[in-house]
Amino acid sequence: MTQSHAIAADEERPRQQGRFRQGWPKWLGIIGIAVVGALFVGLILLARHWPFSRQRVIADLQDDFHGTVTFTRFHTTVFPHPGCVAEGAELVRGGPAGSPAFASAQKIVIRAHYLDFLLRPGYISHIEVQGLQIHVPPRGTMLATPRDQSPSTTRVGEVIANNAVLEIARKTAKPLRFEIHSLTLGSVSRKDGFSYDASFVNALPPGEIQSRGHFGPWDSDDPGQTPVSGTYKFEHAYLGVFQGIDGVLSSHDNFQGTLAKIETHGTVEIPDFKVRRAARSAPIESRFHTFVDGLNGDVHLEHVESEIVKTKVLTRGSIEEQPGPRRKVTSLDLNVSHGRIQDVLRLFIKEPRSPIVGAISFRAHLTIPPEGRPFEQEVLLVGDFGIDDSHFTKPETQKKVNDLSERSEGKKTEEKEKDEKKGEEGDADDPERVVSDLKGHVALKNGVATFTNISFSVPGATAYMHGTFNLVNEKIDFHGVLQTQAEFSKVGGGGIKSVLLKPFDAIFKKKPKGAEIPIKMTGTYSHPEPGLEITGGKKSDKGSK
Repeated sequence: MTQSHAIAADEERPRQQGRFRQGWPKWLGIIGIAVVGALFVGLILLARHWPFSRQRVIADLQDDFHGTVTFTRFHTTVFPHPGCVAEGAELVRGGPAGSPAFASAQKIVIRAHYLDFLLRPGYISHIEVQGLQIHVPPRGTMLATPRDQSPSTTRVGEVIANNAVLEIARKTAKPLRFEIHSLTLGSVSRKDGFSYDASFVNALPPGEIQSRGHFGPWDSDDPGQTPVSGTYKFEHAYLGVFQGIDGVLSSHDNFQGTLAKIETHGTVEIPDFKVRRAARSAPIESRFHTFVDGLNGDVHLEHVESEIVKTKVLTRGSIEEQPGPRRKVTSLDLNVSHGRIQDVLRLFIKEPRSPIVGAISFRAHLTIPPEGRPFEQEVLLVGDFGIDDSHFTKPETQKKVNDLSERSEGKKTEEKEKDEKKGEEGDADDPERVVSDLKGHVALKNGVATFTNISFSVPGATAYMHGTFNLVNEKIDFHGVLQTQAEFSKVGGGGIKSVLLKPFDAIFKKKPKGAEIPIKMTGTYSHPEPGLEITGGKKSDKGSK
């Protein structure tokens, strides 16, 4: 019985398999029809909602950039990737009549993936913009763009815009032109912002900038709160485009914060900074901590530490727009403690060697309004300074200081002068008499430095003076008094001169002893003309102390 059942089952199995094989084509046909039907429906839906039609692309761009978009040529791509190619693209926004298009491009290539239509609606994998040019009209001339009521949900995996140009027009000057060598934006969306990697030539001063970081997401309610972060390198920046100065700058920086308050930390190096009217350049290195307003370009210098040769300068201040005509005014507080006067003078004097060396300290407030004049005429400065333990580098000048000091002490005699002229030993081996406690107040305006409360000492004498120094033509005009330990006749030289000058001792007598002599210094910086203030003309700041 069991064996017969097994034989029957074996005979039935081929008949069942035959019926299954006969039904297989029927199921394949049903599945095929379903797939074709679904595909057909999908194609209909895709055709009706094709995101890369000319009208759809123009509409999306106009919604995103608030302007009128036109193409000279346009065609869609289907295989191997869905997308489109637009040529001769232009975006026109509100601006002065006759202005160029706000943005134009030779070609725009857009590429997506079919699977993204189902899995990531609104996602575009790649956009390439060739020959991009952006022309920003002068500030205040472009109509305000309406606020987005429903921001775009489109996301782009990558945007590439190499060899592009950004040009920013200005009302009273040539446009600022930025040549963008390479620009890549990653993961672009209104919701999450985007990363960027850019390399371009800066407009002013010209130089190479490489920057990468993250921008966004854009805050429509308050654009200033839009997050930003990144790093940049600024190399080979030529400062010679600015009137009156020269040099090549390099800077490294990292930044983070919001668009309205970007906090930056970095360094600046200018190995050969030079004020053109000066004879020599000077190396300058700076480390800075600043805050930048990305909406208007204002800069607040929280802490800047600069080194000019071997002198350290601490700076705080701002570079910001002031009321009235649109202009950026530089306003700085400077502080130097135990610096070197020769390092500071190196930036301004025409001689290859500083006329004086010594330790300097000063505090000053400096303002530079951008009026278009040479640097030394444009800068405004008010400050107090002190120079100690200084001496002159020219032997003849230092000799005069030594002579004045010895005469003021009553030590200089005609016989000693004769010995020196004959070459006999005397003061030749004497140590230099230093100028100490040189201090005063200075106000610089229109290229003229006005000095008040000037005082300095040499062994045996103290001088109190005031006057002006013209940075443009180097004319000097100083007046004051010289107080000496010795009487006026001895200051005159001793010997026969002393006898002839004796009657003047009563005129220039200073209590309890010594003399108070009115003096002046005129001429030019290179050829000063010292002398007595015979008329008693201009009183010194010291007065009759």
